[in-house]
Amino acid sequence: MILRYLIERGQSSRMEIVRHTKLAQSAIWRIMNELVNEGLVQERGFTTGKRRKPVIYGPTRSFITSVVYNVEVLETLVAIGFLDGSWKVIERFPTPPNFELFKESVKMSFEKIIKEKTIRKDITKIVFSLPGMVNYEKKLLIFAPNLSWKNIDFQQEFVDLNMEVFVENDANLSLMAEQFFSQDVKRSKVAFFLYFGEGIGGAISVDGSIVRGKNSAAGEIGHVTFNGDKNEIESFLSISRLIDKVQKWIGNNDSPLEEKFQRLKRLWFIGQRDVKKILEDYLHHVAVVLRDLVYFLNPDVIILGGLINDIYETFGPYIRRELETITEKEILTGVVIRDSIFKEVPPSLVGGNVLVIENVLKTL
Repeated sequence: MILRYLIERGQSSRMEIVRHTKLAQSAIWRIMNELVNEGLVQERGFTTGKRRKPVIYGPTRSFITSVVYNVEVLETLVAIGFLDGSWKVIERFPTPPNFELFKESVKMSFEKIIKEKTIRKDITKIVFSLPGMVNYEKKLLIFAPNLSWKNIDFQQEFVDLNMEVFVENDANLSLMAEQFFSQDVKRSKVAFFLYFGEGIGGAISVDGSIVRGKNSAAGEIGHVTFNGDKNEIESFLSISRLIDKVQKWIGNNDSPLEEKFQRLKRLWFIGQRDVKKILEDYLHHVAVVLRDLVYFLNPDVIILGGLINDIYETFGPYIRRELETITEKEILTGVVIRDSIFKEVPPSLVGGNVLVIENVLKTL
């Protein structure tokens, strides 16, 4: 309870922790000493504005909690995470065309990290965020269609790294990150994360727990059919496919998907007619999917994000108008639709570190 409070609320004095937890002062003093001795909490300085200044404490940054490999079809981001919830991107490399080459890239990357960073064998974990169906408990990638990877036991494949491996779907990790840092998701009974990348993914939480389903396929909205049996939602909402349609206007180069999307936005704002028509058709399909989510799940919050984290900020008024023309007003009332709070990195990367923090809190 105390460590979670410090991670979620930031650094605090012992008396602030007493007021929040309602535990006895003697218990707080004893537990804080144990946390400091265990290297999980450290002194961060003194409070300001008082003659006698109490010591303030925060989660340690003396070791990394996680090494996160955020795998997308075109690029893999590598980040390290810390116990206070912060993270730092340290490397990126093109995702290799086959898994064996990917494995070699990860091993070289990890060897470099452990030479330069401090880890704790009892806490630090390797996390893979993957764009596909994942069995979290078995550490198994069932299928990642856009990568053509299937039935891969990640713990076994990376056993020679001598570290515990976590594997999770990118949309699930994104929702975990929002749940950890966002008050509206914390308070929600039902929340949904719509993940935009080369493909499209989704994640559901009910009463604070991620719903994975019997065969780990819950939330996989990209494979739901749309306008006919052969047309999956992914074919309408994939950012990569959208970019392909406007390629001749934005230029054909090897820049990241996010940069191409920024050029697409500029063409929208200046009113380029052909691009505007293609994009409005795309946004109509976004509105239709949101309508289906509202009717099917009746969520408190729907979050849009992934590789692109400003879709609603940019196109929200248009999406909302489309949504209101096809959805009963009473059904939409009170449903929050917004972008992810994480703008600079894929929220799944943040979620990888959150996954390890939650594991620490459960196993202390």
